[in-house]
Amino acid sequence: MALPEKIRLGDLLVQQKLITQDQLQFALDQQQQQKSGRRKLGRLLVENAFVTEEDICRTLSTQLGIPYIDLKTFKVNEELVRLLKEEQARKCQAIVLENRDNVLLVGMADPTDRSALDQLRSILFRKFEIAVVAERRLLECIDNAYLRSQRILGLD
Repeated sequence: MALPEKIRLGDLLVQQKLITQDQLQFALDQQQQQKSGRRKLGRLLVENAFVTEEDICRTLSTQLGIPYIDLKTFKVNEELVRLLKEEQARKCQAIVLENRDNVLLVGMADPTDRSALDQLRSILFRKFEIAVVAERRLLECIDNAYLRSQRILGLD
């Protein structure tokens, strides 16, 4: 799997007329003012109600030519989810969704994160394709899948 090209999300959203140049500049200014680490631009755009997380996912999906999976309606297979340990899933912001002919479909909140892709490659030891998923829904799925696993194992 080739690594996707890093893209400038704000420029894409302006091109798609989902946000204005002024809204983009406002969020970029907020990002620069952050003293304790830089927050992701997409998160700031969503928090300011300029765009929805789903808008961002659909834009990335179209630009990268990868599917967008809506985890609100997707049936998560907990056995596949556990191919990643909870801390790996959270660190990479990724979840294994399907196994199609021994090729995994992995949902990622940021499919352009090269570091996370490299980590997934070294953890999974098999071919995988990526899809974009909303971060909020991804974290909910991770919470639910690993919480249920802990309950089944009697670890809660």
